[in-house]
Amino acid sequence: MSDRGRPTQEVAADLFRAKAEWHYRQARLPLREKVRILLELQRQDHPLLKRHRRLEWWEEPWTIEP
Repeated sequence: MSDRGRPTQEVAADLFRAKAEWHYRQARLPLREKVRILLELQRQDHPLLKRHRRLEWWEEPWTIEP
């Protein structure tokens, strides 16, 4: 990829292919693993949201440990 502008068509095709492969692998994960990933992403996102505004009661995460 050059310093300026868009990536070449070859680079873009590689990126799209890698993204499709990642989605394919993610879709085949067991449900337990998908929920674990979701909870981890929520734990990471919560402090960022809380920093920007006061959260509603229903936006606060539940206290659970899988």
